[in-house]
Amino acid sequence: MKVGIDMGTVQGGAPAKLDIEELLATRLLVQGNSGSGKSHLLRRLLEQSAQWVQQVIIDPEGDFVTLSDRFGHVVVDGQRTEAELVGIATRIRQHRVSCVLSLEGLEADEQMRAAGIFLNAMFDADRDYWYPVLVVVDEAQLFAPSVSGEVSEEARKLSLGAMTNLMCRGRKRGLAGVIATQRLAKLAKNVAAEASN
Repeated sequence: MKVGIDMGTVQGGAPAKLDIEELLATRLLVQGNSGSGKSHLLRRLLEQSAQWVQQVIIDPEGDFVTLSDRFGHVVVDGQRTEAELVGIATRIRQHRVSCVLSLEGLEADEQMRAAGIFLNAMFDADRDYWYPVLVVVDEAQLFAPSVSGEVSEEARKLSLGAMTNLMCRGRKRGLAGVIATQRLAKLAKNVAAEASN
């Protein structure tokens, strides 16, 4: 069954559809300046595909926690221990639950650490649980920066490795990466290069 996600209309009034099967088989990169509508586009994509596919959102600003009200996404607070994050991510894969990893209020190092641990645990799930999952990472340049900044090298390597796994090797494991960034120059090249859409 082919499912077209309604993303709006094109010039002339025809519906703009996005093929969910194609999206799950590839990776998507959304790029635009601050205020250009990246988060709005991601929200539209998530709302329109919620009934069709499991979703995991890495949310650095708390923009997507309201998905829990309408669609039942579990909101996971990123301020947890490594063991707790691994356990939750593992159960998310096993039970095919959609969730939002909320990193709002955490320092950059803590955000990178939590996202890296969570994504790696999803990536490392047993083969029996490799169901299709739409993995959306907003402000991806925070988790896969092109240059080291004011964060610890340990947090940067953990997060960058997890994002690389998601975008380069995740498809085989059912993980369909959708990343949004303000500028391609701020995003690690090996992460951005894998996005075919």
